[in-house]
Amino acid sequence: MPPLPVPYIPNFQNFVLDDFVVFIVSALLAIMVHAEGQAFAAMALGDTENKSDRFHFNAFLHLDIWGSLCFFLAGFGWPRKKEIDADRFEHPRLYGVLSRLGGTAANFLLASIAGSIVWLMTIYGQEDRVFTMVVIVNATVAVYSLLPIPPLAGSAVLPVFFPGKNPFMRYFRMLGPFLLLAVFLLERMTGLHPVSSWLDPPVRFVFHYIVR
Repeated sequence: MPPLPVPYIPNFQNFVLDDFVVFIVSALLAIMVHAEGQAFAAMALGDTENKSDRFHFNAFLHLDIWGSLCFFLAGFGWPRKKEIDADRFEHPRLYGVLSRLGGTAANFLLASIAGSIVWLMTIYGQEDRVFTMVVIVNATVAVYSLLPIPPLAGSAVLPVFFPGKNPFMRYFRMLGPFLLLAVFLLERMTGLHPVSSWLDPPVRFVFHYIVR
């Protein structure tokens, strides 16, 4: 079989059922560790309210309908927003950003663990596609989540530049998911890649650094 593309985006014109199933499982894992990574970082930094409700490790409880749809358009997505109370932090702005980036760090960590398994299997002459897909999807989610567009983790830096109850931020949070979907839908329809052409090279770099 040909090697998996990096990033992996489902191609329904050249459909491979096994790869698609593994992609779905990898996406669920990526969503789960991203959400739980944010929750763990928030708790470690001081927001311990309702911590028992945050750690259920059930990917389906973290699913966001628009974030799930984005996986089929761009190979990445986002979980349902994790409620974090920045007022409980000693340094609200800094720790607010760090807690959101905890999800990105968790995706990098899972990609590294899966990459170690791929490396071990390669040493023993085994060809793998399952854990390779886990690396691809988590590396893609980690890199793309740094975009400063709500509800992605990178948007946590926006309140630093737009503090208080800014009307721009309120509408940007509402429209962010639809903006992301529109951009990647246009990329698929037109063949132009104004966003992914910038982000795919870092995804490939992370993938090759981890696996090879």
